[in-house]
Amino acid sequence: MTTMTAMPPTQDLTREQLFSKAACMTLSIHKVGFSRKTKVAIKSKADQTLVKRTKWIIDCPEYRAITRLDDKTKRDCEKFKLPATIGRGMMLIAAKDLMEVYRILDEYQMQRHTLIDKFCSVYTDRKLEAKDRLKDLYIETEYPTLAEVRDKFRVDIQFLTFDLPGFLQHVDRTLAEREREKMAELFKGYGEEIRGGLREMLQGLVDHLLRALSADNDGRPKTLRAAALTNLTEFLMTFDRRNVTDDSELDQVVTQLRNTLAGITPKGLKKDLQYQEIIRTSLQSVRTQLTNLVIPQATRRILTSQDDF
Repeated sequence: MTTMTAMPPTQDLTREQLFSKAACMTLSIHKVGFSRKTKVAIKSKADQTLVKRTKWIIDCPEYRAITRLDDKTKRDCEKFKLPATIGRGMMLIAAKDLMEVYRILDEYQMQRHTLIDKFCSVYTDRKLEAKDRLKDLYIETEYPTLAEVRDKFRVDIQFLTFDLPGFLQHVDRTLAEREREKMAELFKGYGEEIRGGLREMLQGLVDHLLRALSADNDGRPKTLRAAALTNLTEFLMTFDRRNVTDDSELDQVVTQLRNTLAGITPKGLKKDLQYQEIIRTSLQSVRTQLTNLVIPQATRRILTSQDDF
């Protein structure tokens, strides 16, 4: 049985230190909604008050294309998110990743604008189709005007800083000092959460690859999926940019993994069973190190941002 040891204490992060290495970004994606509650009798003895009934007043490929792009962009941005709980729709991004995130969001907004134009150009026709499909459930007043539809589609992106103590300094020094102490504790917590989150992420990726390299109950090797290796190598490639807490312990583990997996491809690893055993032994050693580094982290939430997805 492996003994769990406490994570080495994190050096306290000040606001200036954290925001020299990371930025707090809010991303709110808005679009007009086309689902409505409706009263439709269901042939069942169930209590009808417990059954929710929804209809789609518009259902077309042009609208779904916008939704797919929105979902893809949110997933793309999530890849750059540091593991710290800030608030709904908010994320910490490593400063070294900001230009890439900017590029993704700029390209996304251009693509989205094109898709919105395409949807608006067929909106009237799609309403007529919906009228034919919905029959007696069609209600004209449920449909926004074309101008209202276009106005609902927008993307709000902001980068935030925390300077409440500085503002309060001009109001009341005692209150400002109290808030400054709270802020110091807050950013210490962020540092612990980011450090612990990155350690847990790497532990999960190592465990995943280890399971993929293990045998089934009958002794036959499992099918090695490329993602088990590529997800781990992607983490190793981006770790230096995301290591905003200067986690030297995890950096040592990452360096060891980089040396172990250097030049390995999913295809090559699948074919060489002997090399799989070498990799498996090395990963088991790394897993033991990570187990000693990881302890459960309490989540923190200090701000909220209302999203209209």
